[in-house]
Amino acid sequence: MGIDIRPATLEDVDAIVDLAASRSLAAIEAAEGAAGGFLVSDLERSEYEHRIVESRFFYVATDDGTIVGFLMAYTSEQLRGDEWLNRRVLATLGAFTVIKQVCVARSHARQGVGSRLYHELLVDRPREPVVAAVVNEPRNEASNSFHRKLGFEELTSLTPPDGRPRLVFVLREARLDVLMGQYGTAIDLYKHEDLLNWQKLNNFFYITTGLAAAFAFMLGDVVKDAAARRALTLGVSTLGATSSLAFLITLYFGRKYLQARKATVVRFEEHIAWHGGQRIVGSAGGDPQNKWLSFSPTGLVMMAVPTVGLIIWGVAITLLLVRLF
Repeated sequence: MGIDIRPATLEDVDAIVDLAASRSLAAIEAAEGAAGGFLVSDLERSEYEHRIVESRFFYVATDDGTIVGFLMAYTSEQLRGDEWLNRRVLATLGAFTVIKQVCVARSHARQGVGSRLYHELLVDRPREPVVAAVVNEPRNEASNSFHRKLGFEELTSLTPPDGRPRLVFVLREARLDVLMGQYGTAIDLYKHEDLLNWQKLNNFFYITTGLAAAFAFMLGDVVKDAAARRALTLGVSTLGATSSLAFLITLYFGRKYLQARKATVVRFEEHIAWHGGQRIVGSAGGDPQNKWLSFSPTGLVMMAVPTVGLIIWGVAITLLLVRLF
């Protein structure tokens, strides 16, 4: 397959309109379901003609002379008054280039045509952010994944007057001063989450030790009445089991938060490495010999401690209930 990318001309309008209609939401749902990617903007022929004439960011992809894809984009200076969402983005970003539509024929899907169209735009565009709004209801996961793969990041979610929420993606030049400041914040949050987990485990030991001492105290002859002694030890055991379960849950989600913080740090390091920095937290993640780094024995031990405590308290409760009844 020899795909060529060129600027669109007015002679291409018929093919563009037909291609857009074939990838409309209604057409896609009837043929393959929304998972295949779709267009929700039902544009008139005159809109395509206007954008071809007015914008230099309108490209078509051809295969042996047949149009198999197109990309329509224009600068924020060319926004119309009724473009509610793009004007909201303009108030946030300032000048930008908006990708209004990108469409690839079903016969050429997942063959790199969309990426070729985007790369053509990114080479030609001014040094300003590029914005793409993807419908989020129904969720267009094919388009979301495509934009993330090309380096776009989620900026915000907005719901225009048509009632369909949009996920707004943006691609812009990295500002190293901002990037480094945010990287430092991400590192601090990562360390804070790790320290918080150890504090939770430390508190668990304090509480469990105290409850264990109370349990042993109740088993002695201090309380003479056997029924009262069993009731008190049962109460202490229940508190111990509840405490163990509570710490197990908080540590489990604490580890989840920690991994999320680490993933954020690694993403920042990818940007920094691109501009000449070094990876630290994610330094050996891609080395097959260091796959063990993604496995945390410390995390398993941390989870195992309250689990063992929960089992022991559970056994104590069971024995006490058997003796009580």
